[in-house]
Order: sequence, then C-alpha cells, then structure tokens
Amino acid sequence: MRKSEQTVRELLESADIKVGGSRPWDIQVHNDQFYDRILRDASLGLGEGYVDGWWDCEAVDQFIDRVLRADLRKAVERNWRLAFQVL
Repeated sequence: MRKSEQTVRELLESADIKVGGSRPWDIQVHNDQFYDRILRDASLGLGEGYVDGWWDCEAVDQFIDRVLRADLRKAVERNWRLAFQVL
C-alpha cells in the first residue's frame, strides 16, 4: 500500500468511513490515483474524482456528512505528514 493510500484511509477511518466497506457511506475506489489527487487537491480533488468515476458510494450525502462532522479539512491542515505526501 502506498503512503498516500494509507494516509487517506487513516483520515477517512477517523470519520468512520472505510474504503471498500459495505455501509452506505463507505467508498469504493476505482482508480488508485484517487489517493494522490485527494492529498494534492483536497475537496476539489474529491469532487472531481467523483465526477470522473474514480470513486463512488451508495450514499454520498452520508459520506459528505461524516467528512464534515469529522472536520477532515482541519485534520489535513494540521497534519504535516500530509504536506510531505503532496511534495
């Protein structure tokens, strides 16, 4: 598993979201470049990746609700390890 994938998985798990999980808010990743795109482009990369079919989930509204409630954006901003993933 690449570091970018591991990092994104850990962030999502902090919001009780699993990659490849079976719950409606869990995501299915169809393109491994998704992980780098998220770390590089944050929410824009998340949205564009969805439109491009790189990931999906059964209940996008529940997924977004969990991301917002967990305040993952701030977690990314505070995590210097993520900065090195992007570089």
